[in-house]
Amino acid sequence: MSTGELAVVGLGLVAPGVRGLEGALDPAREAVPGWFRPEVALPGRGYRRLPDACKYLLAASRLAVRDAGDRFAKTERNLRAAAVAVNNTGAALLEELDHIIMRDGAEEMSPSSSPFIAMSSFASRLSMEHDITGFNLTVNSPVTAGLEALGTAARAVAAGRARAVLVCAVEEALSPAQATGPRSEVGAAVLQCEPVAGGDAGYGTCRTRGAFLDPGAAARQVAAVLGPLAGADPPGRIDAVLDDSAVGTAVARWLDGLSGGCDVVLVPSPAQAGCLVPLRRALGLFAQEHPAPARRAVLAASAQGTLAWADLTVTPRRAGEPDARTEPKART
Repeated sequence: MSTGELAVVGLGLVAPGVRGLEGALDPAREAVPGWFRPEVALPGRGYRRLPDACKYLLAASRLAVRDAGDRFAKTERNLRAAAVAVNNTGAALLEELDHIIMRDGAEEMSPSSSPFIAMSSFASRLSMEHDITGFNLTVNSPVTAGLEALGTAARAVAAGRARAVLVCAVEEALSPAQATGPRSEVGAAVLQCEPVAGGDAGYGTCRTRGAFLDPGAAARQVAAVLGPLAGADPPGRIDAVLDDSAVGTAVARWLDGLSGGCDVVLVPSPAQAGCLVPLRRALGLFAQEHPAPARRAVLAASAQGTLAWADLTVTPRRAGEPDARTEPKART
């Protein structure tokens, strides 16, 4: 299934070891203590007791809105919207709240964190931050949720339900008891998206598609599924976020057989990684400098068989162009 086209006008990224958008395509780094300073990223009252993932999301959204020149605030409130992708976000908090309830009773839960027992509360808090009254949606699925959020935004914009959408992916670390392998992703990526008809596609445009590849028949069906997804004219570069499952292995082999000068970048996605990396890759590709328009794509595949494809057309940008596309230096 294909969605309409979106213009990307603002980018925001909060991640360990990343000072600005130029590091978006670097491998994810471990979240060492103190990497995120909320008092710098979120000055003011009302943020200190929020869950970590909520802080990452709000900080990245501020960067994206500022990067777009505060166009979001100039859009009518009922035409502002948000689509927030999560997977591990809230899991460690739910475990902590469960233990509090069992040990001390529900009345001992923190008033500031207990609302986030509902996964949709992260998107709701984002809407409060930016005075969004159009809609806010939460997309929850392994690996592909970030790109699926782009598709959700595109359908809403095409239907006239929104004119400015914050498309977000946010993740936080699992608890030691929940993690069974490498630590999960940490941070948030936010793209401010608008209709292409507006004529100002600051970073470029994107269009998403989705499909399903049966894990039990992945090797046999991968060509029939991925062929239509990629189209007859693949882009110059494909960033593929894949795990080592039957689906990930089949997709990697199919990509290896692509011809026509397409550069394939394989991005390993360990189990329990979350859904941040695919949207972060899209953000990084939009932020790259290009002397001419360039076609790029991000492909995400989960072990369960869901596939998401984002086709990007990147606007030319030259080195040294004045912009606000980096986080405040004091933040790090």
